[in-house]
Amino acid sequence: MNGEIDLELFTLAIIQLNNAFQKLSENDTDIKESLDSSYEYLNELSQSLEDILKEDEINATEVELFSTYALNIFPEYKTQLANLENLDDDLNESVINLIEVFDKLYKIADDYFKNRMVIM
Repeated sequence: MNGEIDLELFTLAIIQLNNAFQKLSENDTDIKESLDSSYEYLNELSQSLEDILKEDEINATEVELFSTYALNIFPEYKTQLANLENLDDDLNESVINLIEVFDKLYKIADDYFKNRMVIM
C-alpha cells in the first residue's frame, strides 16, 4: 500500500455502519450483517494502519487526517453502539466487536499523535 491508508476500505466500513443505524431508525433490527461487515473492514484497516506506521515513509497528511477523524468521530460511534438496547446475543457480540475495533483505531490514532510530538 506504500504508506497510504486504504480510504476505500474505510469508506465501506462507515457506509455499512451508517446503514445499520439507518435501519435501526426505521425499526428494522436486521443489522447484524451490516455491523459485521463494518467490523471486518475496520479490523482490516486497523491491521493495515499498524503496518503503515511501521514503514519508513508514510503519507503523513493522510494519516493525520484519518487520526484526527478517529479521535473526534469514533467516540460518537462507540456511544451510539453502547446505547443500543434489547439486543440478542449474536447482535450484542457484533456490537462489542465494533466497539473494540473502534477502541483499537482510537488508540492507534492517539499513539500516532503522541509519537509525532516526541519526534518533532
